[in-house]
Amino acid sequence: MRNYENLVIVKPTLTAEEIQQSLKAVEEVITSNGGEIATTDSMGMRKLAYPIEKNERGYFHVIYYSVAPSAINEIERRFRLNEELLRFITIKYDTNKEIIAFKQLVQKAQKKIEAQAKVETPVKAEEKATEEVKAEEAPATEEVKAEEAPATETPAAPVTPAAE
Repeated sequence: MRNYENLVIVKPTLTAEEIQQSLKAVEEVITSNGGEIATTDSMGMRKLAYPIEKNERGYFHVIYYSVAPSAINEIERRFRLNEELLRFITIKYDTNKEIIAFKQLVQKAQKKIEAQAKVETPVKAEEKATEEVKAEEAPATEEVKAEEAPATETPAAPVTPAAE
């Protein structure tokens, strides 16, 4: 089994859910042909150097995997049939120097995924804590407003009869 990298560019006109489904279909093509996905790297929506099929932007996604060389023709054929993909490129890592570079790229992509997971986890925890604090503060501010409202109305009531 050899190491490969695929960069696929998905049409930007798709919704986020459709993009994720398309990427899962791409990964399914690789795994159904005997491939083992090492890691993936979503590069996000980016501007293209030139328009492709009247699209100025595209969603970039990189997949690092190992597969038998005989399966590459079928994988690329299925990529060509997928109308949601604007472009794709398959890069083969063959020499020892390239294999070392492949392993470094995989490690870098995995660290990026782990960093994103760590960032998302504290953010979610902070959001929950903020929501709890807001929930606790909201009734307290309503009670203060309720106490202030009668206090301002009470002086106004005696003033009105005295003015008549």
